[in-house]
Amino acid sequence: MTVLSILYEALAGKKQTTAPPRDVSLAGALTAGLYEVSQAMSTPAGDVQHSLDLIVSASASILRVERCALLLKKPGQEYLVPRSVAGLPRGRQFDKYRQEIHDNIFAQILSGGEGMIVSETRLGPERKLLRLMRRLDIRGFLAAPVKRSAGVVGILAAATPLDGRQLSDADLKLLSVMANFAAVALENAHLVSRLERKARKIAAILEISRALNEVHHASVLFQLIVDRATELMGASSGSVMLIDKESGVLRIEAERGLGESVKEAMRLPVGRGITGWVAREGRPVLVPDVHKDPRYVEANPKVRSEMAVPIKWGSDVVGVLNLDHYEPEAFAEEDLELLAAFGNAAAVALRNVHILGAEGEKG
Repeated sequence: MTVLSILYEALAGKKQTTAPPRDVSLAGALTAGLYEVSQAMSTPAGDVQHSLDLIVSASASILRVERCALLLKKPGQEYLVPRSVAGLPRGRQFDKYRQEIHDNIFAQILSGGEGMIVSETRLGPERKLLRLMRRLDIRGFLAAPVKRSAGVVGILAAATPLDGRQLSDADLKLLSVMANFAAVALENAHLVSRLERKARKIAAILEISRALNEVHHASVLFQLIVDRATELMGASSGSVMLIDKESGVLRIEAERGLGESVKEAMRLPVGRGITGWVAREGRPVLVPDVHKDPRYVEANPKVRSEMAVPIKWGSDVVGVLNLDHYEPEAFAEEDLELLAAFGNAAAVALRNVHILGAEGEKG
């Protein structure tokens, strides 16, 4: 009698025949696992970590394995990063053999997009994998790719069957189904996050629009623009820098996350650094990793990514709005487009102050 037949008879209300203890335990594990999956998929998309934890726990239950883990790509990281684990001890074995695991197993799955089973009956000439499993205290291992629209974003892995069985293609198919559930949870969370960010962007733009009509002090408006841009994009720091026409250098007029001492000391010649390049060329720029950009001039060793947009009066560049982040690839093209809108608001603020100042002189 199979696990599915036991479940079918239970759901159909049929009289159940006596099932072997092993089949009953399989049915219990599958039922518990399916329940956790249902809980995961009904969890609000904003609580993605809880959903992933339930999926990983369900995978361990359904496959009846000692250890299960979900590992995902993270910008700037060479290796996959554990996102959720079940049954995995906090030992140093994984970290010790991280490079070997990545090179021999994970890299192949990430590039090929296909799952893998590693067991003594399947290894053949690949004895080095068998030795690796023994060092990790693993008896049978399988992994399935987690695929989103952008491609493979991670791996769901399971190891060491509790009943000592040899892992099969059916086990890999079950794990692949669970990996698909994880991908759906991640995609839903991404969509919800985008909607929330759009709502916050609209609110911020409305706030700045009202301020442009009500506030006539450029310094107050600049600070509001930097604050809202930094908050919305999750930046580590940001600044509005204006060009001093007499000296030809950029000076900070408003900042967030830099500090007053930096604001007073920073003098950047037009054309120097990424910000200076934007001031000279009059074009926006998005730099995923400043360490790989020859234009970058290090002011803070923690900064890894940067974007900047020009502040213009007509075709003349009068300043630059800049954001930094401590993680690489922290900003996207849509962030640069939003920053350009904030840069336009800064230009309007300058123009309003200029016009009001000119009218005051006439009066």
